[in-house]
Amino acid sequence: MRLTDEQVAKFSRDGYLLVENLFSPEEIEIILGEIPKAFAEDSPRRIREKSGAVRSVFALHQTNETFRRLTRLPRLVEPARQLLESEVYVHQFKVNAKVALEGDQWEWHQDFLYWHKEDGMPAPRVLTATVFLQDVNDFNGPMLLIPGSHRQGMIDVAAQKMESVAVPGVPGANGNGASWIHTLTADLKYKIDRGALAKLLGANSIYAAKGRAGFVLFFHGNLFHASASNLSPYDRMSIFVSYNSTENYLRDIEQPRPSFIASRDFSPITPVPDDSLLSGGESPNE
Repeated sequence: MRLTDEQVAKFSRDGYLLVENLFSPEEIEIILGEIPKAFAEDSPRRIREKSGAVRSVFALHQTNETFRRLTRLPRLVEPARQLLESEVYVHQFKVNAKVALEGDQWEWHQDFLYWHKEDGMPAPRVLTATVFLQDVNDFNGPMLLIPGSHRQGMIDVAAQKMESVAVPGVPGANGNGASWIHTLTADLKYKIDRGALAKLLGANSIYAAKGRAGFVLFFHGNLFHASASNLSPYDRMSIFVSYNSTENYLRDIEQPRPSFIASRDFSPITPVPDDSLLSGGESPNE
């Protein structure tokens, strides 16, 4: 799928682009069929809410063929290449659960701030394609965006003092613990203050990304976004595939986050046929 000039201009102006019906009901059913098994796996890649419900599971594209194919579909890869003007690789993959009545908030943040400070990403030549697997409405915690906020650049925010948390199975995350867990939970490490948020909203209104299951939201790494808790009786699951330019590979830093959060395999993606989810076609070797 190639974006039109109008779509490219909108992404440049607003920092996001919503494309409806990019995945069919049949494809969504196949993807959802893989979720229970993925959520049941006891792994450091599985992050829980305070309630114990699953919040996110990372790097499933490395262990599950359906998710692996999804990251390589031309309908996602080609827009990423077009907008970033280069070859791309998957920097981060996660399934966000937003479980009914238990899915907690995501505070206002820029993804690139975390990727720059915690992972060593040099520049914001990165975007995320979010695939919504269920209908999104006013009540189940839609993503909230501040249009045009990406044009302000990275707004540096001081890190909050956080307690380290032991994460079994992850080297360096036991004993003294891991502070990076607070980059993934409802209590985020970098918090924007009220004044800065009000300034960002001075000339903009908050936009809520809503639609029928199968729509995709492409958004810039510096776009401010958030979401409220899921107050409905229905889950609101989504997949976040973050594509980084191969020219913007991560630099070496001290105590980087685990590779399941920030990949250090910078190999450019080789797309698969666009019907691969339905046909079950083999992914090419990398």
